[in-house]
Amino acid sequence: MIEYSLQLDDGRSFLFRVDLDRAFDSQADAREHPFWAKLEFKQCDNCPLAKENFRHCPVALDIEPIITTFRSILSYQNVDVEVRTPERAYVKRTDVQTALRSVMGLMMATSACPILSRLKGLARFHLPFASVEETIFRTTGAYLIQQFYAFREGGTPDLELKGLDELYSDLQLVNRCFKGRIAAASEMDANMNAIASLVYLAMGVSFSLADKLEEMRPLFSIPPPARKPKLPSGL
Repeated sequence: MIEYSLQLDDGRSFLFRVDLDRAFDSQADAREHPFWAKLEFKQCDNCPLAKENFRHCPVALDIEPIITTFRSILSYQNVDVEVRTPERAYVKRTDVQTALRSVMGLMMATSACPILSRLKGLARFHLPFASVEETIFRTTGAYLIQQFYAFREGGTPDLELKGLDELYSDLQLVNRCFKGRIAAASEMDANMNAIASLVYLAMGVSFSLADKLEEMRPLFSIPPPARKPKLPSGL
């Protein structure tokens, strides 16, 4: 469980708890929810879910409390955020859209969405407010661990990271389509700018992955083994 506690300057406070191991709630899906949460409302172009099995978008159900809470709040308002994980706590004073980007990103990655849930392993080691560079480091590392397991199980590891490029292309499409839902549910711009930040983050990772990894090369270069000194001849 990871908790996000948000305190606005006007005294209002909000708490969101994210269960990383939650399953899709079919009972919640059977109940009525806002029109923008329906699966067929602006359904993502690459969504593999069918209306026969899902009445609502799983991501929309998960973040409905966040969207409802912040639908009338401006993105640039200041907020004090405390993020509590089982291992440690993070504290940051920032704007609302940055706080929402972080908690919404975590909630979306641990949802029952078949595409976004591919980030669930990464969400287990959640880093709030991650930069593009930190995101590239973490996602590449997580992907290579996945390839290690594929190799151990007799598969062919993808060391060229082609699958990671494909994943981020899918994520960009999901985030762009999902903006339509958020726009329909919001009065002010906090929610919209938060999802827009996720779009830009995914684009930043996708477009600069190779360049950023090349910049990081000196940090991970393995020096050649030291050679043993040659003894003088005759000894």
